[in-house]
Amino acid sequence: MNQQWNGKRVLVLGAARSGIAAAAYLKAVGADVVINTGSEPTEAERAKIEALNVKTVFGSHPLELLDEAELIVKNPGIPYQIPLLEEAIARHIPIYTEVELAYLATEADFVAITGSNGKTTTTTLVHELLKGGERPVHVAGNIGFPAIEVATQAAPGDLIVIELSSFQLMGVEAFHPRSAALLNLSEAHLDYHGDFESYADAKANLFQNMTPSDRVVVKGEDREVMKRVPTGLSAQTFGYEAGDAHVDSGWITLHGARIMPVSELALGGAHNVENVLAALLLIEPFDIPSDHIEHVLRTFGGVAHRTESLGRVLGRHVYNDSKATNNVAAEAALTGFEAPIVWLCGGLERGADLTSLVPAMKRVKAVIAYGETAERFKTLSESENIPAQAVATLDEAVPLAFEQSVAGDVILLSPACASWDQYKTFEERGEHFVKLVNAYEEANR
Repeated sequence: MNQQWNGKRVLVLGAARSGIAAAAYLKAVGADVVINTGSEPTEAERAKIEALNVKTVFGSHPLELLDEAELIVKNPGIPYQIPLLEEAIARHIPIYTEVELAYLATEADFVAITGSNGKTTTTTLVHELLKGGERPVHVAGNIGFPAIEVATQAAPGDLIVIELSSFQLMGVEAFHPRSAALLNLSEAHLDYHGDFESYADAKANLFQNMTPSDRVVVKGEDREVMKRVPTGLSAQTFGYEAGDAHVDSGWITLHGARIMPVSELALGGAHNVENVLAALLLIEPFDIPSDHIEHVLRTFGGVAHRTESLGRVLGRHVYNDSKATNNVAAEAALTGFEAPIVWLCGGLERGADLTSLVPAMKRVKAVIAYGETAERFKTLSESENIPAQAVATLDEAVPLAFEQSVAGDVILLSPACASWDQYKTFEERGEHFVKLVNAYEEANR
């Protein structure tokens, strides 16, 4: 399988982690590799590239590179509109992303997940669920190691669970997952794709080589998703209210069979319930024991900072959704709970209109706002007759959240703002929140 690259002249565009991994693989299987970047690599990247002993061109994309190139493997983030790639397309030079390279490098089977929202959580959950089966399972893509690294380590018959972006899926040709989900579609990355149709069609490349014997999973209520199920494929559908996997009378159901009550899921939020439904359909062909499935669903609290369950803390259900850096993300979290919510919000002031949050605040019983936007969130909440307090920092906000809540309530950090007024990243903000919650619990047992 790897012999196809022996002597092949391959231009690798981009020197980030996946590009270096692709170049290392190609060099190892006998390809003649050139690495090209439009900017100067970091010192760490340069050291790794030099160790490969391949030709490099840094700082620009000269068209002469195409004269010797038989194939281009590009970083997904590099747009196709740069002159080098436009000329490559005109010359009919194949352009792959690392995902296609990984697929061609292994005899493992792929379980693939894409969509506008929920990819990371669903991919991680599917990986955890598949660990209960007989086949060794790996995770790759945006949330794990570069796909080509994982593919070269996987044995025939192994499973590789991979999260895929529209950028990556534009560069596939033969890629053929055995189980795959398109979770949802909403406008995103239009600066890259040009328009929604092009973006959505790139996502749909996921299905282009699948057959009726494969498992295709889609959100049945998403019309744009359903439009992109290829003719001849019978899709399994999920949705909160309807589908092959849906919620019935408070129970997660799969083809009508009750799996477990929604209330017993560790994941919080209606959007995460749909992620669970999709995951159950994706893993169904692999015969995972029911006791393992139930154990994972009761204990998997989600991906860090994405409506991540911190469990029951002094009787409260506490969630870290620091990744919610805008209104849309916070709305998804707020609408996902049935219990009363004490909402911690705020952060960098960007002048965003906060009024779109109002419909999502129906179950909010109190607001603790902090950071640059604290007073604006307080004013918004009070206009809806919701008690609110404005403080400077999370250090002050967390104790107040416990004071304003009772056992059974939800304490939700979902800032609806970037973190940069007080933190370098949303991860740093979320980690600080977790530490504050743990310290409060320890002091008040």
